[in-house]
Amino acid sequence: MHRSVRPADVVTTAAAVAGLLLLTGCTGGDPSAVSAPAATSTANPEVDPAAAVARAGREPYAVSVRSTAESGGEVFMNITARQNFNTLFTGRQERSAGSSTREVVITADAEYHRVGGPTGSWTRMSLPLVHASEFDLTGYARVLLSLGPEARKGVETRDGVLVHHLAGHLDLDRLGQVSARARADVESEDATGIDLDQWVDVEGRTRYAEKRWTADGSALLVTMAFSDYGPPEVFDSPVPAGA
Repeated sequence: MHRSVRPADVVTTAAAVAGLLLLTGCTGGDPSAVSAPAATSTANPEVDPAAAVARAGREPYAVSVRSTAESGGEVFMNITARQNFNTLFTGRQERSAGSSTREVVITADAEYHRVGGPTGSWTRMSLPLVHASEFDLTGYARVLLSLGPEARKGVETRDGVLVHHLAGHLDLDRLGQVSARARADVESEDATGIDLDQWVDVEGRTRYAEKRWTADGSALLVTMAFSDYGPPEVFDSPVPAGA
């Protein structure tokens, strides 16, 4: 299905991608979310994906994300982001749809949006009641591993990094094991589940992911690439004090 995006549609499209197309994970206070405590394993995380996932810690970190959303094989949204994980969700994003771009800065107490690049003005918004990163894949790898040996697709090297490729179909019950929100997002589109490919490194951190599902007869695909892991960062208001 071809989707054209008009400048006035950027807000609507971005919200749809954040809320539905990019299925939200566990950050932001979902009480049913799968926790990810650090675990000790005698297995070798370089050859055993379960050992790699068990190594995933809960220390705060910052990471860069590149994401695309496609419908019917056509990309209709590109997102680049730098965000904090395993701590209060803050960060910055740039969302491009067609010829329009929306910048988003999320601070500890507010969210700021700007359309039109440097010549545009920032609009301050209150944080939503449930504020979660659409890129948080916490819990998904463990649910994929629970599918059995068929979910283990082998060890690969991508961008010079050793990664475990996990893949499988997650129905509504499996999504509910990740979080109630992940299940609700899929159900809201009358979908019965998603196909997920996830690549995790030997520290259990997600490096790449692809999510596929069908909604309203359209084939949807979201890709994510994570890079530049580092210590958590402070994201300040883009509006000068007193402005």
